[in-house]
Formats: sequence, C-alpha cells, structure tokens
Amino acid sequence: MTISRQTNQDKSQQDQGQNRAAITMYYDDTCVLCSTEAYNLRARNPDAITLIPVDEGLETLQAAGFSRSDAMTYLCVQDWYGGWHTHMDAVRLLYRTSGLKGSTLLYLPIVRQLGDLAYPYVARNRYRIPNWVTKLIYGKAVTQACANGICNMPPDKR
Repeated sequence: MTISRQTNQDKSQQDQGQNRAAITMYYDDTCVLCSTEAYNLRARNPDAITLIPVDEGLETLQAAGFSRSDAMTYLCVQDWYGGWHTHMDAVRLLYRTSGLKGSTLLYLPIVRQLGDLAYPYVARNRYRIPNWVTKLIYGKAVTQACANGICNMPPDKR
C-alpha cells in the first residue's frame, strides 16, 4: 500500500533517481526477522537506506497518520520525496533500492498479487516464525542483528 500524492511525472523522476538520496525504513527492532532483514538490506546499499526503529521515529510516523500498532506490524518506508509506502509496496521499494538481485521479479503481475495477499498474514504472524527458520534464511546475520537480546523479548513486552 502506497500513501502518496505524487504525479506521474514525480514517479518517473523517482524511478530514475532512486539512489540519489536515502529512503527511510521504520522497522520493529524487537523482531528477529525484521531486524535481520533491515540490516541486510542496508548493508547492500548503506548510502541509500536509513534505518529507524519504530519507537525512535514514532513522532514522524504519527504525523504521517500511522499508529504505533500499525507501524510495529506493517513495514513503513518514507521515500526520497517524502512519500510513504507500506506493506509489499515498501518491501518492493526496499529491495529495489538495496539492489537485491531479482527484486524486479516482485513487480511481475502474479508475484505482485501473491506478495500483496501474503504480506499481511506474514506480518501479523512473524513472531510465530521459529528462529531456526530465520537463521536458515539469513545465517550468522541473525545473531549480529539481535546481539543486544531485544529480539528474544516476548511479544507482550515489546
């Protein structure tokens, strides 16, 4: 879901200048999957992606109309023009900006629809994904992203 009031000309300029300035990812830093993904994406293109934990950016998020609950559940990304992207639109923007190989596949019609359909379910249930699955996907990056132990907090304490 994209929350933006951009013209087609703005979007064309945005596509051409995607790495000219940083986009800002607001992420749930208490989530193993979220933290690991955030740090991995930023590592691919550190000058283009700024990471801010939701609680540290809450004032900005609330000014844009996001509740803490929504921001902790669904990914929120502010692009280089000030537009907001959430859900799979935010994921696609992050993957494209990071330069992740294959990120263009996320724009194919069937893949896009499946991603849009699956994202809310995965986002709401991400704490149920066992850590071993996340470690299988990301390897050692999991322990690096969660070295402070906050990723092991029970959901009701986050």
